[in-house]
Amino acid sequence: MATCKDCKFYKPIDDSIGDCFGHEVPGNTNASNCPTNSFQPRD
Repeated sequence: MATCKDCKFYKPIDDSIGDCFGHEVPGNTNASNCPTNSFQPRD
């Protein structure tokens, strides 16, 4: 299952948290629970 870490908009802050459009999100968050509803897989 895809996670936030797999999204092209995810920018890592540290090993477990990243930034997505100004929202801090855990990298292991399921893509279907995307807080910004903008999940796009990395190329």
